[in-house]
Amino acid sequence: MYSTKKLLRNLSLILIIMILTPLTIQAKNINYISNREPLIENPYIALPIGSIKPKGWIGHQLKLAAKGMTGHLDEIWKDVDSNNGWLGGSGDAWERGPYWLDGLVPLAYILNDKELIKKAKKWIDYSLDHQQADGYFGPVPDTSRAFEDSKWGRRQKWQEKAKQDWWPHMVMLKVTQSYYEATQDEQVLDFMTKYFQYQLKQIKQKPLNHWTHWAKSRGGENLASIYWLYNYTGDPFLIELGEIIFEQTLSWTERFESADAQDWDWHGVNTGMGVKQPGVWYQYSKDDRYLKAVKTGVDKLMKNHGQVYGLWAADELLAGKDPTRGTESCTVVEYMFSLETMLQISGDPEYGDWLEKAALNALPALLKPDHCARQYYQLANQVVCNREWHNFSTKHDETENLFGLETGYGCCTANYHQGWPKYVNNLWHATQDNGLAALIYAPSEVTAKVGDNVQVTFVEETGYPFKDRIKFIYKKGKETAFPFYLRIPGWCKNAVVYVNGKEYGKPQAGSITKVTRRWKKGDVLELHLPMKVQISFWHERSAAVERGPLVYALGLKEEWKKIAGDEPYADYEVYSKDPWNYGLMRNYINHPDTTFIVKEFEVTDLPWTLENAPVKIIAKAKKMPEWQMYGGITGPIPYSPYWYPKKYKHAAKEIELVPYGCTKLRVAAFPAVR
Repeated sequence: MYSTKKLLRNLSLILIIMILTPLTIQAKNINYISNREPLIENPYIALPIGSIKPKGWIGHQLKLAAKGMTGHLDEIWKDVDSNNGWLGGSGDAWERGPYWLDGLVPLAYILNDKELIKKAKKWIDYSLDHQQADGYFGPVPDTSRAFEDSKWGRRQKWQEKAKQDWWPHMVMLKVTQSYYEATQDEQVLDFMTKYFQYQLKQIKQKPLNHWTHWAKSRGGENLASIYWLYNYTGDPFLIELGEIIFEQTLSWTERFESADAQDWDWHGVNTGMGVKQPGVWYQYSKDDRYLKAVKTGVDKLMKNHGQVYGLWAADELLAGKDPTRGTESCTVVEYMFSLETMLQISGDPEYGDWLEKAALNALPALLKPDHCARQYYQLANQVVCNREWHNFSTKHDETENLFGLETGYGCCTANYHQGWPKYVNNLWHATQDNGLAALIYAPSEVTAKVGDNVQVTFVEETGYPFKDRIKFIYKKGKETAFPFYLRIPGWCKNAVVYVNGKEYGKPQAGSITKVTRRWKKGDVLELHLPMKVQISFWHERSAAVERGPLVYALGLKEEWKKIAGDEPYADYEVYSKDPWNYGLMRNYINHPDTTFIVKEFEVTDLPWTLENAPVKIIAKAKKMPEWQMYGGITGPIPYSPYWYPKKYKHAAKEIELVPYGCTKLRVAAFPAVR
């Protein structure tokens, strides 16, 4: 009897220990690290950096970045030179160095570019080698410093007080994560563990908003890094720290759920980052409220502040739907990263649609084709880029929509670099059932592990987003069974999947379709995504022309005028002599299936220019003489009544529309005319 009681007591003790001890069971994918308990099982898993090799036009974009500003920023811009505070120097010591690295590191390792890797490692090694005993790393305050009374001096004086700010450290944590995902350098895990132990000790006395409000608004970045590390180490203290960080972060959930979105005056970049924050927390809370909040928030943002290129106007604050209001380049790339994160967490294919809309329209539009200049704000209707008056909420000497090294404000000079490299990293994913998922489409090659640790290589051949067919060819690997997933965009109503030339299925729009079979070398999986011309409606009921994931705009011939700086990294105004004030004929808007003429051309390595546009759409329009310039912007866009848009006696003219991303000067939102 005594032994039975003892046995029951011991079993009870074991049960109590099991209840009190956090579970650290691996998710069921056996090839890659993914969420541990108590986090949700994430449906899609990021592949190690370098697994995906970009080809064709998107590969050329990365090569241009390496040859352009991304690859040479430390040589041409003092904010990230060798005197930077993150290298122990007396220069810029806040977000700009980490921002640049957030794009440079994945770019360097995707391209396996030895020179870029050397540049990136200089910064990473400094952080790894100079971590303090308490776990802190980064710039160290120096109270003895004196500063000159200049714009640069005043900024440095402010930074001196904020060197320990949690916010720029959040960016540097993302950098070290990327470095680990590319190299598997184990010291990163120890480095991040020590830092988070430091943060746990400090965070209640020095909360996220202790130094700046930016960290409180952007705490979702911090939380995502905590969960990333937890999935590798399983350290229970990280779950505790995550709860504290969530509580101290601005509640984006409550913001998105709030009623009157017209009165929102939030910072655009904070919002781009904040989109993911409820979803990151959902992984631990498992409360669907947080997933719903993200969808609700994006819907309200687009309804009240949306622009045709897939983002909201925020110059720098949310600015309504007028197509002459701007969107900051930082917002573009941060929103892209949030959507990439949400796609992995939720598995919802709509995030893929939104990601492609932003990436394939707004991202190429903000860059000079050679990647040697960028904009601060872009406009849907942008017919000149100069220093005349604009109706932006935040201005920087009327240079905001010029193309240049630091026109507008320098945060975008440092931060835009992450856009294309992270997009490439999200073309393919692993799945929990040890399969492979192609969720975003671009020419590429992936090498990944499937099934029971079987390495396979697929080549993706496509002219997407300009063409509607995508081929996946099993290039290398032994015969093996595994599921292959494809995302069917919401805009495609008649998708067809083929395997080795035979029809496999006709999946629904806005779904994920699964192809399960025993794959062998030479197999070809083909996805046909027929693209119809469609019309969407925007400010003052203006019309936008869309086909597949691309918006089409009236592109104006560009005359670039250098106004400052040295080539190739100079500052430019951009002008055009082409007429722009056209209204689109109502019958084209009402009957897009039968009126527009679509012409397809070769997809070159550099498709994002007027000259190389792979698709042109022919339409008819009439000039609207009363629609004129107002300072540096087009005047108020005429309202388009549903029944009787304005009628003009003069003849209609044929106009040519090209992908929005091919333009620097354009009209993308058209009034209707008769």
